[in-house]
Amino acid sequence: MPCTFAAFGLKIRHGPKGGAMAEAFDLDRERRTLRESFGFDDFLPQQREAVAAALAGEDVFVLWPTGGGKSLIYQYPALTRPGLCLVVSPLIALMRDQVAKLRARGLAAGALHMDQDPAQATACRRALAKGDLRLLYVSPERLADPESRARLRDAGARMMAVDEAHCVSQWGHDFRPDYGRIAEAAAALGVSQMLAATATAAPRTRDEIVAKLFARPPKLILGSFRRKAISLSVESCAGDPSRRIVELVAARRGQCGIVYCASRRQTESVAATLVEAGLPAAAYHAGLPAQAREARQDEFVARADGVMVATVAFGLGVDKPDVRYIIHAGLPDHIETLYQETGRAGRDGLPAEAIALFDPRRLAALRDARLEIARIDAASGERAEALTHYFVTTGCREQALLAPLGEACPPCGQCDNCRRGALGGAVRALRGVPEAARAGVRRLAARAIGRWTAPALAPPAPEPADEACLGESEPALLEVAALTVVEARRLRGLREARNRLARSLSVAPARLIGEAGLARLAVEPPESLAVLLARAGDETGLLARHGAALLEVARRSDD
Repeated sequence: MPCTFAAFGLKIRHGPKGGAMAEAFDLDRERRTLRESFGFDDFLPQQREAVAAALAGEDVFVLWPTGGGKSLIYQYPALTRPGLCLVVSPLIALMRDQVAKLRARGLAAGALHMDQDPAQATACRRALAKGDLRLLYVSPERLADPESRARLRDAGARMMAVDEAHCVSQWGHDFRPDYGRIAEAAAALGVSQMLAATATAAPRTRDEIVAKLFARPPKLILGSFRRKAISLSVESCAGDPSRRIVELVAARRGQCGIVYCASRRQTESVAATLVEAGLPAAAYHAGLPAQAREARQDEFVARADGVMVATVAFGLGVDKPDVRYIIHAGLPDHIETLYQETGRAGRDGLPAEAIALFDPRRLAALRDARLEIARIDAASGERAEALTHYFVTTGCREQALLAPLGEACPPCGQCDNCRRGALGGAVRALRGVPEAARAGVRRLAARAIGRWTAPALAPPAPEPADEACLGESEPALLEVAALTVVEARRLRGLREARNRLARSLSVAPARLIGEAGLARLAVEPPESLAVLLARAGDETGLLARHGAALLEVARRSDD
C-alpha cells in the first residue's frame, strides 16, 4: 500500500517534459559539477527535479524530511550560476554549520547575524561589497535592518532561499516575527527568484507559507514525511519525569541523544539530574549567553555519546546525523512540533528512537479543553485533537503522526503499538494451527522480543512484522543487515578509530564518516581508499585526507 498525499488546496505542479528546463539542465555536466564542488556522485531523484526547476528560473518550494538534502536546492544553483543568493536562516547554529561546510570545500559563503563578532561582520561586508560571495546567510532580523538591507541591495542579490520555511507560519510567530516580512524584503531588494525548504508543514501551514513568501505560484515538490529509521513510543509518567529520563538515558549509555523539555528551568533541572547520575549531559536554552550556547552545541556535535537537554530552540539545522534517540519530557505544543523534534534522530538512516513521556493529568486537561480551544480557533482545536490522538491511540503511532501532515501510510511495524500488536497476533496465531506453523510464529515472537529487550553489539535493524499480525504492511526498515560477530567487532574498532581521529581533528565524528558508512565498511572492507570514498561519500573532503587510517583498521580486523 503506497503512501498518498492530499494536496489540500495547493496545486502540485510537475516540471515540463523537455523544453527549456531540459535544455538548461545537462545531467552529465551537472553531475560532474556536483562531484567536484560538493563531493556527491549524483543527485537524489527529487533533488534533480528541484535543482532543474531552480536553474530554469522557477520559484520552488520543497517539503522533505530531515536529511533529504534540502540545502542543495539553493546551494547548487547559487554556486554554479552568476549572482548572489541570500539564505534566510532562523538560527545562528545553522548558519555557522552551513558556512563552515561550504568553506571547507573552497566555496564562497558568508553570514551576517545579530550575535556576530564585529570583526567577522566587517570581513563579511567587505567580501559582499567586492562581489566575492556567492551565498550569504542572513538572519531575518538582519534582513529587516535598513542599513543591512541597503548593503544587500547594492550587492545585487538575484535569488533568495528561505530555510526552515515553516517559521513563516503560525508555528514561527513567537520564534521569529521578522520571518513574516521576508517577502516585503525580497521585493525591496529586487530579488527575482524565491526558493523555500522545510521538513515540517501541515496542509494549512503549506498554504500559509505559499501565501506569505511567493509572489507567483511555486513548483511544489513533496517528499514522503515518513522516517523509517525511527521507532516511536509513548509512556505515561505522572509528576516529575526526571527519574524515568535518567533510566532511559542510562540504558542508552554511549549513544547520542536529545531530551526536549517545556521550559528553561526544566532543562537545567533534568541536565543536573543526569550529570549527578554520571551521564554526559548539558542544558541548552535561549536564556544562556551566546558563547555558552555555542560551546555546548560544539561539544554535543563533536561527541558520539553526548546528551543535550534542550528547549525547542535547539536542533534546527544542526548537522548531527548520529543522534540515536529523542526523549520528550512532556507534551509538545502541537503535532508539528513533535514531528519536527522527532526528526532530529536517525538522520544517518540507522535505527533510532523517539520516546514521548506524558503526565496523564495534563493529557486529560488537554482532552477536556479541546472543544473550548476549537470554539475559539478551529486550527488550534485541530492541533490539540491531533496531539491528543497521538498519545492515546492504540493504532500505529506513525499513522497518527503523519495524518495531520496530510500523508496516509500503512502501519509502520515498529512503533510501540505495532510491536505490541505483532506479539499479540503471534500468540493468537498459535491457537489451532499445525505445529510447523506454530514453530514459525514462535520464532517471530522470539525475534521481536529479543530485538527490543536484548543489548546488541550494533544498532539492530527492524524487520517487517508478519502480515498475519499487522495486515499488509511495508517493511519498516531494511537499511542495515544483522552483523556477524566478526563484522560487529570490526564495526566497534572502526567506530573507535573514527572517534579518535575526529577528536584529533576537532571535528564531529559524523563529519568524517557516518554510522551507515562505517557499517558498510564493517560488512565489506574496501580494498583501496578510492573504493572507500565511492562507498561512503566524502561531503567534507576529510575522508580523502584521513581515510587511510580507517582503511588500515578495517584490514587489521580481518587478521
